[in-house]
Amino acid sequence: AAVTFHDFTLVNFFAEWCVHCRKFAPEWNAAAERMSEKMEFDDADGRKSTVKFLKMNCVDFQGLCQQEKIAAFPAMRLYKKDGSFEQFQMKRNVDNVLIFLTNTIKNSHMMNAQHHSVFDQGCQVQGTLYVPRVPGHFHLQAEAYGDLNVNPAVTNVSHIVNHLSFGERDAKGWASSQQIPQEMVQHIAPLDGRSFYVEKFHEAPQHYLKVVSTKVQGKEQVFYQMTHTDRVRKLVNKEKPPQARFFYDFSPMSVVVK
Repeated sequence: AAVTFHDFTLVNFFAEWCVHCRKFAPEWNAAAERMSEKMEFDDADGRKSTVKFLKMNCVDFQGLCQQEKIAAFPAMRLYKKDGSFEQFQMKRNVDNVLIFLTNTIKNSHMMNAQHHSVFDQGCQVQGTLYVPRVPGHFHLQAEAYGDLNVNPAVTNVSHIVNHLSFGERDAKGWASSQQIPQEMVQHIAPLDGRSFYVEKFHEAPQHYLKVVSTKVQGKEQVFYQMTHTDRVRKLVNKEKPPQARFFYDFSPMSVVVK
């Protein structure tokens, strides 16, 4: 509601525990002293406008910051009266705040992002892990880039598994060419294409994989079948970002196809 009282409002979303927020505080205070409702900027229609500076403590107003999808701290947004905004993404100092306000207000007709669109962003993880054939696990955790802290309250590690397998990546194709029973081929990468969602914050998917080495009699190549179960884990420590966890266990038994 506060942003509807001003043509433009620059909001600094911060958390008291965030070290980067504390470092930025003197720069923010200097910028607010110099510009808040004092300096005039030309908008897209050539009219003179001022900017109201506001701070929001996301520890005290966690629900509202969660509603606004504040993913990392500190986060600065320039809001228009209609609630659309532009995210500040420059190095945080007084000069860059001035440059950001000048350029963004001058092109304010292009500001149309709403808070729900920010939550469409995600990341894609790709790689290969070399692991010993003993029980183990790996975790996927969101981290902010550069001088930011992730907001655990809105970090969502729901995910789609495009591909996950043990052994050679083309094992599925090779096994199919060797006339391996289809039920075995399907167990080489049973998570492929599946989605794992959590519906609430402070929750995370957790996977359990049982892996069995398999070979064809008379062939050198080994491929791996696996079974999979999963559950949603509720986080006890809500100050830490959630992790998508994958636990795997190698069976001491092997399957030989004759």
